[in-house]
Amino acid sequence: MESAQPLVYLTTVVGSVAGHLIVGRLQAEGIAAATSGPTDGPYPFPIELNVLVPAGDLDRAKEILLADAVEASFDELRGRSAPRRARRTPASRFRRRGGR
Repeated sequence: MESAQPLVYLTTVVGSVAGHLIVGRLQAEGIAAATSGPTDGPYPFPIELNVLVPAGDLDRAKEILLADAVEASFDELRGRSAPRRARRTPASRFRRRGGR
């Protein structure tokens, strides 16, 4: 019978939603991730959760989170460029017409 690997610390996140998203992302890749700490309480205060993974999957979990962070940064750059151009208003729009 094979014994389960001990869980080791991967990262800390603020908020149970962020914790559940990371755990779900890692589980989708076949990593048995879990959180430790208080989950949802009766008050909407931000809480810190530790994300834990099996010791043998630690390096792969770090790579997955790093790849997701890099991809998200490129998404932010692409998303920012279009709205900034759209917000620019030509100066002629503010000029008075009719000689004044």
